[in-house]
Amino acid sequence: MSTVQTRPLWRTGIDVLMFLTVLALTLKSLTFFGPVSLGTGNARAMDGDSLQLNKTEVRLHGIDAPEFSQTCGSPSGDYPCGRDAQKALADLVRERTISCTVMDVDRYGRSVSICHDGPLELNREMVRLGWAVAYIRHSGDYLGAQREAKSAKRGIWRGKFDMPEDYRIAHRPVAGSAASD
Repeated sequence: MSTVQTRPLWRTGIDVLMFLTVLALTLKSLTFFGPVSLGTGNARAMDGDSLQLNKTEVRLHGIDAPEFSQTCGSPSGDYPCGRDAQKALADLVRERTISCTVMDVDRYGRSVSICHDGPLELNREMVRLGWAVAYIRHSGDYLGAQREAKSAKRGIWRGKFDMPEDYRIAHRPVAGSAASD
């Protein structure tokens, strides 16, 4: 009969400390050296505010798009706005040469970046098209594009929707529930 050995708590603590140290060094290097380019290449939209470029997962800086499973309301009924936001970003990057400049690293290890297709800034364009909102907790850079989308009733602004951050909070699995197992 085999016994399962549990990992000592101190080892987990060391792992957490190591991760935080690497994260702090990464953030410090960004401060010291300035923004870092991820290079250029073909990108793939993961959802409405993140993509994969050269095997690096990138979170678009300063914007927040509906979650992939999120639905929104419109005069003609509910629609899958999270999927539509992912499709809008996919259309922007499809068969294009995308370049991204890292501004930060988030808690999931993703490169928080401003991305371009030549002169077109993807972050701003997603907000201007109405498929993302300005994530003002992180940046106010896209408030003008958001006002434009809202007044034109583009994308999610054509009806009712929960702000993506509010949707995430409301649909976060409860610790210990069957959904979080």
